[in-house]
Amino acid sequence: MSLCLPDRALLVKLFYQNDNSAIVALRKFRTLKGLRKGPLNAKNLQLMVEEDKSSNVLASTSVRRVAEALGLPRSTVQKIMRNILRYYPYKLQFVQELLPHIFETRHLFSLQFLARLEVDPEWPWNILWTDEAHFHLDGSVNTHNCRIWITDNLHSTLRVPLHSPKVTVWCGFSASFILGPYFFEELGSGGPVTCSITGQRYASLLRNKIIPDLQVLQCLSRIIFMQDGAPPHITRCVTDVLKHHFTEESVISRQFRHLWPPRSPDLNPCDFWLWAI
Repeated sequence: MSLCLPDRALLVKLFYQNDNSAIVALRKFRTLKGLRKGPLNAKNLQLMVEEDKSSNVLASTSVRRVAEALGLPRSTVQKIMRNILRYYPYKLQFVQELLPHIFETRHLFSLQFLARLEVDPEWPWNILWTDEAHFHLDGSVNTHNCRIWITDNLHSTLRVPLHSPKVTVWCGFSASFILGPYFFEELGSGGPVTCSITGQRYASLLRNKIIPDLQVLQCLSRIIFMQDGAPPHITRCVTDVLKHHFTEESVISRQFRHLWPPRSPDLNPCDFWLWAI
């Protein structure tokens, strides 16, 4: 006997309402439907419930669509999900997409990191973690919790520019100090103007700001310089500067022996700690 969606939903509901008892759920289902047997046995009902749980079907649809498919009111579906299934609404978190080949690269980097840690336990403390970030100067309005209290709806709007003003910042830190922040700017007629990051500008920042400041701190010889694989970071002029001041062993980056895995902001404390302060 095939089950339609409303009957399937009713069986699952009865299953959870009766302390996960498939036998009791089937008995009550047959009473409600006027059946002497069927539509399936207790073992198959248990398997059906486990299949629904493992497939996580609710994560790929909406409450409204489930209600339409089952022919039930939306409020009823919400009550079933909350009170019986114990499901709760959670916000999705957007993360960097990882392609299949990147998993292997990340795994290899992690193994190399752990192997080097066994040889030199002090090694991670000398890593200079670096990154850039954009900071928008206009801020933003969260319309979810921003309300205008007036007697009539004036359909108020807030105009925002297509390209809002922003500053681009480079910063680095190790276990003992923070380096920067440095701003990517050029002098315009009205004063400093934010500019985009290019290989030449990044190389200039290294030569004129980052390297001299590390020399002042007297730590250039022991620093492990880490940078991600952004295109400006791996231009010829940048790698020439890094090779002039650092050894092959003291740089974590593309174009060097110790590769930084692509699409891995979750491995960089700048991304998940420094910029979040």
